[in-house]
Amino acid sequence: MTDTAAELAPRIDLAVTAVAGVRESYSARPVVARAYERMAEVEGSLAAVDDKAGARSITVCIGVSAQDDSAAVASAVAAAVRSAGADRPSDTVRVRVARLVAPRS
Repeated sequence: MTDTAAELAPRIDLAVTAVAGVRESYSARPVVARAYERMAEVEGSLAAVDDKAGARSITVCIGVSAQDDSAAVASAVAAAVRSAGADRPSDTVRVRVARLVAPRS
């Protein structure tokens, strides 16, 4: 049985936050969807999961410390997303490093 986008997205959110080096996790979902959820006072997932014609596209946005290797963290996040259920051959996983979080001095 294949998970729906609504079932998969929360698992992806949890998997992303568990990766070492991820300092923040940001919404990768469209602004319209987030605005609707805010008006309806419901919590949505941060991961964007689009399922169209048997091909699934997953996008996550993360913040990485300036002291961490952002490429290595992004690769680890992609692996975590695949382990969370985005493991079909047709699945595409994108990891955006949205911001580098500077440590406090």
